[in-house]
Amino acid sequence: MSTPQLRFRLPGRWFSVDLSSTEATAASIRRIAKDSVGPADDRAPERARVRHQLEEAVAAGARGDLRAIMFSTEIALGTPLPVTLLVFEPADLRMSPAIGTAPQAVLAVMAEGLRELDPIAHASMVEVRGPGAPALRTHRVEPVADGSEADGSTRLSADYWIPVPGTKQMLLVRFSTPLGELENMMCALFDEYIAVSYFTNVRPPSLREQLLAVKG
Repeated sequence: MSTPQLRFRLPGRWFSVDLSSTEATAASIRRIAKDSVGPADDRAPERARVRHQLEEAVAAGARGDLRAIMFSTEIALGTPLPVTLLVFEPADLRMSPAIGTAPQAVLAVMAEGLRELDPIAHASMVEVRGPGAPALRTHRVEPVADGSEADGSTRLSADYWIPVPGTKQMLLVRFSTPLGELENMMCALFDEYIAVSYFTNVRPPSLREQLLAVKG
């Protein structure tokens, strides 16, 4: 049986980065920047900011078994919500066979590990509703100082540690936004995104399969 895949229910306008190859990723980032910001000449700095943000996410993900990157521009028509979503499947985050696969046992070992490795993250840890089982969330808020339009704001990053059902594997889902001044509100929103996510063994249809279905 294949490993269950995590799926999200995300309101608003989201774009997904193609991670199939270096060339596909670069083209995807350029397309997202244009589609999300618009082609007008006076929006060039904003397009550059989006490209830089996604390129940084890809570079960071290359060191952490990145599986998906998604980028949000608004939560509803005319209501901006800049959020980046990354999904990691760290190869070294498999729990000891001795603890079994019960989500609570896996999370307890994960929490103890974070206590030793990252006390600051552990201090912010809370248990939240996950996709069919509990998950752990840590978060941090840091000032943005990268010379972009977001310079001077604060960035919120929220990490969710989610056990994959029936396995000893953990997923790391990271939401980040320059709306760090809305820390509590954004954490509550991200918690809800995690709460309505789900695992499935069903493979989503490819673009070719969808087009063939339409033609049929």
